[in-house]
Amino acid sequence: MKNFFKFIAAFTLGLLFSGGLDLDDIKFQRNIRKLKKEKWFKDKSDNGRYYESIYHNQELKNYLLTNGITDKIINNNEERERFLSFIRREF
Repeated sequence: MKNFFKFIAAFTLGLLFSGGLDLDDIKFQRNIRKLKKEKWFKDKSDNGRYYESIYHNQELKNYLLTNGITDKIINNNEERERFLSFIRREF
């Protein structure tokens, strides 16, 4: 049932935004906004050097779509290091 509603919502958003926006994009942006409240992440995201790694890395994007991951990243140093390793891998 949950997948049905997810499909309907994605379909409706697709119609409204001509297919340019889906639920994963919304969830990704919401998680980025939540992380930007943290100084360590804001410093990285505002740095042009890391922009590509954060916003265009599909592996990192999929990681951030995991349920509850932003809370884990914020509250757990080990998970934060794992997250930062996705960003650093590009260099």
